[in-house]
Amino acid sequence: MSRGMLDEADVERISQETPGLSNLQQIATFFSPAFISISFPYKSNIPIASVCLQDAVHTLAEARYALFEALAHQVWYRQKKEPPKEMTAAFFGRYYAADAALRLYSAGEHLANGIIMMLEITDEDLNPYKKKRISQQSVVGYFLKEQKAHHPITKAVIRLADSKEWQATMTYRNKWVHEQPPTVAEMGIVYKRGKRWKPLPNGRYTLGIGGGDKPEYSAEDLVGFIKPAMFKFTDTFTSVVEFYTKLLKDVGNRTVKPLDKDEQ
Repeated sequence: MSRGMLDEADVERISQETPGLSNLQQIATFFSPAFISISFPYKSNIPIASVCLQDAVHTLAEARYALFEALAHQVWYRQKKEPPKEMTAAFFGRYYAADAALRLYSAGEHLANGIIMMLEITDEDLNPYKKKRISQQSVVGYFLKEQKAHHPITKAVIRLADSKEWQATMTYRNKWVHEQPPTVAEMGIVYKRGKRWKPLPNGRYTLGIGGGDKPEYSAEDLVGFIKPAMFKFTDTFTSVVEFYTKLLKDVGNRTVKPLDKDEQ
């Protein structure tokens, strides 16, 4: 089952609820690793950052598409269908919102690797920050905060990391991957993993039959924090690209151009 065609007004309105990426997508055109390498020694990792940034922008574009579809399916099944199909709207809302969260995490990992390359951070530099951390973006974030506190990239990364919407998105993603996928309303009876027997004040136990458990989220809840998280990630990404562009310009590389301020 797929949604129907929305009219142009709905498409335009939904598009305005997702970040514009045309500016960042210039990366694929102007950040050529081969041409960038001309300006650096053969051992330099700085040109590799261009590939990481391309990977990040492609993944972010896919996340943006998923967010658009999460919103579009809500409109179609709740506002256009007669009668409305709440369960179908919830199913597709959950599906596309989860996809957006997963791809945002992935884009964050690509961006973190790009930062490592452009700042020529070594494994030895990062090793002290890897204890109990798996995510590259988390490791890089703690390194930057402690070792490059006043760097413009650090300030952009901290703004993102401190965002409650970004934190909520990463929490949702981590639970989705490593634990039971969080339950969502309007999907019928849902159960959380756990023992069904519940203790009573008198020391005995009771077993409730039927009814399920309270869902952790609604489709609207998911979009409610994933959407602003995507905008904030886009802002951080733009700041990193601006730094990289300046870095390349400072060494005399003419294969890139500054971001067009009118398009930001």
